[in-house]
Amino acid sequence: MHTDRLLFHHIGVACRPDALAQGAEREKLDLLGYCPEGEEWTDDRLGMRGQFMVAGHAGAPRLELVAPYGSQSPVTSWLERGIKLYHLAFLATDLSAEIERMRKHRAKLMLPPTPAVAFGGRHVAFVMLPNLLLVEVIEKD
Repeated sequence: MHTDRLLFHHIGVACRPDALAQGAEREKLDLLGYCPEGEEWTDDRLGMRGQFMVAGHAGAPRLELVAPYGSQSPVTSWLERGIKLYHLAFLATDLSAEIERMRKHRAKLMLPPTPAVAFGGRHVAFVMLPNLLLVEVIEKD
């Protein structure tokens, strides 16, 4: 369903904690012209560490490298199954309305709105679409 209420923000890429810490993921993405955007961050609430990456050429999407942080990290199960594509993320002008709209289309709320370190405390929610695609919805400032 097309909507102008959502604005694409990034693709989340799952990576092992040691690969993030040692820069191995960043080095691999350097082959595609990507470099870090901002500082690496750690979010206790969400159970992950991360780093945004951008490319210097037109059309390349922003990436968010996410690694498990803590024993209850949701990223761990994705990595255990060998899945690198973690989520697609969109900014929403009305976070609650977007969550409800997706739920009306059989999406499942995986994480209710939660303040996120990566977005300066703005709320994010994770929703699993019926096709099993995980979507992060980010409160637009």
